[in-house]
Amino acid sequence: MPGRLHRSDEVYNHMLVRIAEGEWKEGDKIPSESQLCKAYSVSRISVRSALQRLQGQGLITTVPGIGSFVSAHPQEISIRPHMGSSISSAAFLEFFEFRQAIEFKAIELFVIHGSDRDLQSMQDLVARMMECSDSDRAGFSALDYAFHMNILHGCRNSYLIGAMEPYADQYRHYLTEIVRLSPKPVPDLAVEHAELYRLLAEKKPTAAKEFLLSDNAYYHVTVFDAHR
Repeated sequence: MPGRLHRSDEVYNHMLVRIAEGEWKEGDKIPSESQLCKAYSVSRISVRSALQRLQGQGLITTVPGIGSFVSAHPQEISIRPHMGSSISSAAFLEFFEFRQAIEFKAIELFVIHGSDRDLQSMQDLVARMMECSDSDRAGFSALDYAFHMNILHGCRNSYLIGAMEPYADQYRHYLTEIVRLSPKPVPDLAVEHAELYRLLAEKKPTAAKEFLLSDNAYYHVTVFDAHR
């Protein structure tokens, strides 16, 4: 019919509205291609076309093998690099204390229960981090979140995993803000994750925890204290 939108345009418009109205917020993982195909009753070609348009506008970032994440609000693209932190110094410190209680124990258990497959997944994530440019901080953040969730799930303790689940969104946001505001280039952040992977692979939990403790202390002082 003349004037009728292509299905890919309909999908694009609907997804754009969900981002613009805040239903899908910055850092949120959007449904997979198969889920979107089912939700909109369209082909994978239509979904991929819509995703490519959103990605081309800088609204989403797609990480191969992981998924697509909202990287900006339509009206914030031009001012986003100049925004301050949405996390206060006190909130950062409080959440890191919570992270210590969960992730530090997970590190201890990971070196005991983590499988070769877990280590391979982490190595693959580090390899993808190494490919990220400094302009792709949203993509790096998605890999960062997957990396730390891999540690948690690799510890094989359902109680620790369950304790973090209600705070998964906050944890993702916390990591996203670190990467977004970090004065370090993304390649340097990738090298740091490679070092953390090495310590876990060599079964050095104490050194791994000290590494994370030092890293978070650095961000507390240089980034979040600076944005009070």
